[in-house]
Amino acid sequence: MKLPVIILTLLIFTVISLLIVNLTVSNMMSTGGISLDKLQTQLSRLQLQDTNMEQKVLSMSSYTQIASEAAKMGFVADKNTVAFSAQNSMPLAYQQ
Repeated sequence: MKLPVIILTLLIFTVISLLIVNLTVSNMMSTGGISLDKLQTQLSRLQLQDTNMEQKVLSMSSYTQIASEAAKMGFVADKNTVAFSAQNSMPLAYQQ
């Protein structure tokens, strides 16, 4: 008669222990979900900011933008362009 009482007590203790473990793990997972949601929101915000900055850099580095900024600063295009060709070049010094 003592053996069934010990087994029943052990089973009740096991069930209570598993319930406590289940509650603890569930609580940890729910707070982890909140942290994950915050991180995903921050990631979305940073991706949007990255996209906006990339578009701004691309628009500022376009040739038309650079040309208009150069014109505002007083730079002018050189009308007398000189081209050098390596095919018809003369040596600078002759060997003696």
